[in-house]
Amino acid sequence: MSSIATAVFKATIGLLVNIVRDKAVEKLQDGDITDHKFRSLIVREIDDIKSKLDGLARKDLLASISFFKEGIELLYEVFDKARSRSKCRALTSKGTEVAIPSSETFALAKRMRKLELTDFDESAKRALANAKDRFKDARREATKAFANEALETSDRVLAMRYRVMATILETVDNPEDALAACRVCIEELHSLQAVQKSFSVEIKKGFWALFSKDERKNIISSVCHVNRVIYDVTLMTCLGNKALSNWPIVHGDYEEIDPLRDVRVAETLRELGMEHFCVTPRKFGQEGEEEHKLKKPWAIAANTSDHFIIADHGAHNVKVFDSSGRFLYAFHPTADDENTLLFVHDVATDSNDYMYTLVTQAGKGVFGVYVFDSNAALHHKFPLMKKGSVDLSWMTVSDNNKILVLQRLSSGNDVVDVYESDGQFVRSFGDGILHHAGAITASNDGCVMVVDNYWHNCRVHRFSELGQHLNMFEMDEEYDLCPKIAFHWESEHALVASSKQSKGTLRIYTTDGDLKRSTTLLEDEFIFAFQGITVTAGGRIAAVTMKEVINLFSPSRNFQVFSVTVV
Repeated sequence: MSSIATAVFKATIGLLVNIVRDKAVEKLQDGDITDHKFRSLIVREIDDIKSKLDGLARKDLLASISFFKEGIELLYEVFDKARSRSKCRALTSKGTEVAIPSSETFALAKRMRKLELTDFDESAKRALANAKDRFKDARREATKAFANEALETSDRVLAMRYRVMATILETVDNPEDALAACRVCIEELHSLQAVQKSFSVEIKKGFWALFSKDERKNIISSVCHVNRVIYDVTLMTCLGNKALSNWPIVHGDYEEIDPLRDVRVAETLRELGMEHFCVTPRKFGQEGEEEHKLKKPWAIAANTSDHFIIADHGAHNVKVFDSSGRFLYAFHPTADDENTLLFVHDVATDSNDYMYTLVTQAGKGVFGVYVFDSNAALHHKFPLMKKGSVDLSWMTVSDNNKILVLQRLSSGNDVVDVYESDGQFVRSFGDGILHHAGAITASNDGCVMVVDNYWHNCRVHRFSELGQHLNMFEMDEEYDLCPKIAFHWESEHALVASSKQSKGTLRIYTTDGDLKRSTTLLEDEFIFAFQGITVTAGGRIAAVTMKEVINLFSPSRNFQVFSVTVV
């Protein structure tokens, strides 16, 4: 039995309501889900839920639960046969019996994608086929129950729980096949009027929030739980899936709510002790040894391994962290003159995991690009063409490894300079169109997107690689002075992060400027601006933020505090 199959089973079965409250399941995260003590808990939970349901209106839901229970029993037959076969192989190869390790963690998903049926004998294959048939029946009956408008909202949400569990376990040997159907499940769940009303009332905290608190929070926690399970299964079975950055939303009265990432939803779940149902923002960069800590993060990028490459302006180097925020290594560009200090202003990566750093000399303001390979060895470097007085610069790399440098000029006419990967200058564009640019990214259609904030009127310009101005779209609100942009190639969407009124907001657009959603990512009274944003292939979003905190001993002075947050 592959680790990914047992990991998917472990994540999916968590949708059973009370199992997370049983003390005997405290070892679930690290224990062997295929062990029969867990089977007993699962069956007990199913029986407990079923005993509380009665009446003709619930017949479809009752049928779904019965089919699901049968599927669980058959699946445990498969687990037993797989365990027995593994022990036999261990005895044959070693000559003595060895301990069979418990199912591995989700991190092994990259190495083991599906259950290998070739390892099973005919009886195990029949048991698996029968289990999948039962889960198929359970899914169909749960679908009928969810569609029954005569049921209470709690029963319809329960039906969706079983529908999602059955959908995933029906394809336990190839769980990525369930992802499209699971997306339909959460879209239908989010479309329930009671669900939309519950989220709207809870977030607005108005008069109606005083009533039906328990029912409303139960609905919210259940919906978030379903979302989190599908999110985890998506992440472990199909890295790079475009759905991770374009998750189905809940349409409130006047806004759209992301049940996975919205910090206001996270606060409600935190009150219930269920914050693990959402993707909680997590800060990193201040752990470990002093030289590993971020001093003044200035920009961020991600590579194909979902590592974060961060320009640490305060330490004059580049630091690399893994997807969990653990420090890996650091490197720094050096000038020919050892007495010349270089500052790193921006970082970018290409499809080969080469790391590009945009640097300036202290006191001289001369910008150049240093290119490092995936092992942080210097590959080559080149200076940038002088464009007069340059205030700030940013950089991105296109899909054909063109280096695009956005330069904010004191003259007010900003430009994008295009270089070959070896440093040969190609062309400039944007003069007369860009006036207060502050971020640039490359999309997977060969185009370039530039954020411009002229007179606080924030807009995104889209150019072809040849410099032709293709289109422009405006934000529908006034943004801060430094919105940042990144492009998620898997979903083909642009992500724009900005701060306003102590909130960090993420907006997702198509390349044509259609707003797909707006989500409150961070909420902090001191947030001043975003310094950079990136999104990994797996859909994890990381942002560098700058806060300004008033010095109580000298109100005329503010402290600048930088941090990196990943969601």
